[in-house]
Amino acid sequence: MSGTSMDGIDVALVRTDGVSQVERGPFLGVAYDDDFRRRLRQGLEDAKAITERSERPGSLAELERDLTLRHADAVRAFLAANGLRPRDIDVIGFHGQTVLHRPDQALTVQIGDGAALARETGIDVVYDMRANDMVHGGQGAPLVPAYHAALAAALGADSLPACFVNIGGISNLTYIGTDGEVAAFDSGPGNTLIDQWVEAQAGLAFDAGGAIASRGRVLKPLADRYLDHPFFTANVRRSLDRNDFSPPRQGEASLEDGARTLAHVAAASIFASARHLPEKPKTYVICGGGRLNAVIMGDLAALAEREGAAIVNADDLALDGDAMEAEAWGYLAVRSLKGLPLTFPGTTGVQMSVSGGVRRMPIVLETERLLLTPWRPGDEALVSALHGTPETSRFVSTRLPWSSAYAAERIEGWMDEYEAGSLGKLKLVAREDGRFIGRAGFSWSKESGAYELGYSICQAEWGKGFATEIAKGLAAWFFARELGERFVAFAHVDNAASLAVLRKAGFRETEQRDYKGAPFQFFECDIAG
Repeated sequence: MSGTSMDGIDVALVRTDGVSQVERGPFLGVAYDDDFRRRLRQGLEDAKAITERSERPGSLAELERDLTLRHADAVRAFLAANGLRPRDIDVIGFHGQTVLHRPDQALTVQIGDGAALARETGIDVVYDMRANDMVHGGQGAPLVPAYHAALAAALGADSLPACFVNIGGISNLTYIGTDGEVAAFDSGPGNTLIDQWVEAQAGLAFDAGGAIASRGRVLKPLADRYLDHPFFTANVRRSLDRNDFSPPRQGEASLEDGARTLAHVAAASIFASARHLPEKPKTYVICGGGRLNAVIMGDLAALAEREGAAIVNADDLALDGDAMEAEAWGYLAVRSLKGLPLTFPGTTGVQMSVSGGVRRMPIVLETERLLLTPWRPGDEALVSALHGTPETSRFVSTRLPWSSAYAAERIEGWMDEYEAGSLGKLKLVAREDGRFIGRAGFSWSKESGAYELGYSICQAEWGKGFATEIAKGLAAWFFARELGERFVAFAHVDNAASLAVLRKAGFRETEQRDYKGAPFQFFECDIAG
């Protein structure tokens, strides 16, 4: 998750069924350096020219690539820090970086290449979760309420109705009623104006803890200018873009008074927007970076006291206020995979509850008809069926049908190779419909001192040219990535079909010798060939 504050990447782990079961795991925050934050700000300017969401004018194409690679690095750092492997993760929920959000034009743009992130991490990715909401008449935000509703059970009935308040760059509210009713909307500027102000005036990325604001005073005319904005009085709630509110002009306030006034606006705008909720909340649960600003929290407490409500820091409920949005994106990714709604009429104004998101699996290699991708939990059933009969196991090394347990053991070894930076034997599926075709790839052979190419095709797919296609594709892939100057392949001398494939693929016959107690014909392919 990289939010409107543009301060870094949040990575969180959550185990969930996408409904009521939520088990929260570790969290990692990776800060952006100043140079990259400057590039993001330039990206916001370049994005103003976008009229169609696939457009990437100016610096955006390069920025999208680099942003995606930074997210991949963050995922790898998170896995290493927590002793996890890519195969331990079912899916990544990838928000990307919002560079343009114009709900009135049904236009929202989050840069971030989901296919590239899947390829870099070796993990399935669900991304672009806002667009389908807009297609169905929604505002495209907020999306976190579905997760807030799942967490609300921990509050207890006495705390309801409650309101989760996420103070990020833009703040948003999620209302949970006593009857389970959910309503949500953006509530106004959060940290964005403060960040922009202190950066322009003092060269600081943000007001740490509200220290600058604590030395200033609220300038009422300036605060009223923000709080009198039609957004707060309009009957129809709409989502906000970072550019809907601008920081004070140069000379309108001192550094301290500007920060103090904007902190007050961040708090007061929450209560101004809360007037549109179905009922007055008893409890406000504060999440996001704004909860770390003592001045904002103090103003919230004072405003809540006037209404007989309580302000609770999410951290005091054993919820991680920093991790919550990243956790939400993982939760939403699972809902997307299950086809469950991400948004609702009461949260984004969408015409009906809709799901959303685009799924991308990691593609190691693609040919005209085939995709090579890592194995997933449960695939041992496919592999044991691939070699489950005397006929289909006759020419493999064991020469015996594979059990599910043995298939799982082999998959574990192949994935060890793949995640170590080699290739291993991976899952081969059809591009057109994703059906299982077989396995293919390379493994390192100490005996040969070279990589060995191997493949097996499902019996139902024999005779369709898939073996030749993947053999040629793997050869091209191997040399394009400069994995070595040569590799070997072999086939049992009685396996006429496989011998024909290797010859058709252009591999050179070298020798015939016993391998694991059976006669095999060996082949070689090198760069010159």
